[in-house]
Amino acid sequence: MADSEISTSLSRPSRRDVLSAALMTIGGTSFNSSAAAEPQDHGGTDAAVLTWRAWRAAHRRTLALCRKQQRLESELARTIGFPQVVLAAAEVPSAVRIGSLQQFDELAVNRPALCSRRAEIAEALRAHQQRWDDADRAIGYSVTRQEEAAASDDEERLIASLLAADATSLRGLSAKLDVLIAVGADGAEGRHFPWPELRRIRRDVARLMQLQRHDAIDLTA
Repeated sequence: MADSEISTSLSRPSRRDVLSAALMTIGGTSFNSSAAAEPQDHGGTDAAVLTWRAWRAAHRRTLALCRKQQRLESELARTIGFPQVVLAAAEVPSAVRIGSLQQFDELAVNRPALCSRRAEIAEALRAHQQRWDDADRAIGYSVTRQEEAAASDDEERLIASLLAADATSLRGLSAKLDVLIAVGADGAEGRHFPWPELRRIRRDVARLMQLQRHDAIDLTA
């Protein structure tokens, strides 16, 4: 293993969790509606609705894989610990956690006496990394991460297809709004976008769908 490969990849909040949280807080969307499974207003043949259904299934798979890889990472962190070395030396005021040789080299730039310990630190990092890799293979953490990445890519493709599709019904328009709000709220500029207005439009669409259904029932009565 090359020196540059000895590093710690700390976990960070997953986009899947952020997107899931956004979906849970949208409120009143067809994603969370019990009526979502029933096509209305010819939505059963609307390409946007069909793609929305595929996206919803893909999102659930991505989220499940994300939760699994986070659980496995937590297990590795608890049982093995992220690869690192605790360096205690007279040249530093207190013990320092070293996660890579690059970090050690940066620390040693102005502390030449530390350079003599570089080989020791490198060996300790390699040994810890090897323990992590062995445990990783045993529980399938990296494999799960790869599966989650592939599922995420599939979900992104479906989002692009959905937004590019021509909606031919209110259901299709509703589906586009659902995904636009969910994905947009995940962006860095989400706080500055008019999400309340978009949600209001989504409620307008839902109301029109309901009125349309009632009109259809009255005509058949």
